[in-house]
Order: sequence, then C-alpha cells, then structure tokens
Amino acid sequence: MSRTYRRLLARLSLTLALVLGSITLVASPASAHTLREAVVSAQGCGWSNGAYTQLIRSDLWDDGNNMPLGEVYVLWSNSYQENCVVTLRVGRADGVASYTEAVLERQGMSTLRDEGNYAHYAAVSGDAANTCIRWTGSIEAIYGGGIYGTTSTQWRFCD
Repeated sequence: MSRTYRRLLARLSLTLALVLGSITLVASPASAHTLREAVVSAQGCGWSNGAYTQLIRSDLWDDGNNMPLGEVYVLWSNSYQENCVVTLRVGRADGVASYTEAVLERQGMSTLRDEGNYAHYAAVSGDAANTCIRWTGSIEAIYGGGIYGTTSTQWRFCD
C-alpha cells in the first residue's frame, strides 16, 4: 500500500469517526433533568440555596400514547418567600422539545408565566408571601394528541 494511499485512508477514517461521533452526540437523548436542577437554576426557580417545601405534585399523562409526559410541582421557599411552579418533562418526553408551560397566579398581583418549546422544564417563581395562589402546568404530547395539563381552579395556600 502506498504512503499516499495510507494517508488518504487515515484521513477518511478520522473524518468518518468525527461525523459518526457528532451524530451520536446529537441523536443521544439528553440526560434527565431533576427537580433540584430546576429549583437552583436561574432559568428555573432561581433558589440557589436549593431549600424548598413541596406543596403539590401532579402527573401529566398522555392517555392516547399511554406514556408519562411530566410532573407539575408547586413549591414554597421560606428563604425567598416565594412560590415556584415547575413543569418537569419526564420519561420519553424529557429531552424532546414541545410546548411546555408553568403559570403562577397570585391573588391581587400579576400572573407569572414561563412557556415555550422546552426540552426539560418550564418554571416560574415570584413573591407570594401572605398571598393566595393558583397554578397551571402543561405539556404538549410529543407524538401528537394535544396538550395535557393540570390547573388549580380555586385559590390555595392563603395563609
């Protein structure tokens, strides 16, 4: 085998390895994100100390495709005197971007909303001390079939 031919073969092998490696990285599902990551992240609740009390947890289930889509959490931080709503994508829905929403309604105050095509979670937090709250968490089904969500219709946690 000639030296030039070996160099060409080596370059082609390297190029092929790089292409296959990048495809593998792109096609691999993202690692699962945790509630704690959403709590401490600036794009989440922003509670860097990570301390919170879980008030509510609801599952979002895609009945048509028989699969879990996510979990909606309503949290309270005594340190920050804030509530946070986190809509966390789970299972096969984690890492796949589709409409994801978290809404925090505060009685007598502005409604806070985080919505978009997210792959891991939507989260919103805000001052809610001595304020009643309502919330919504929603995720669009990843295989079609609409948006699944949970909403509180009554004001809660008023004390």
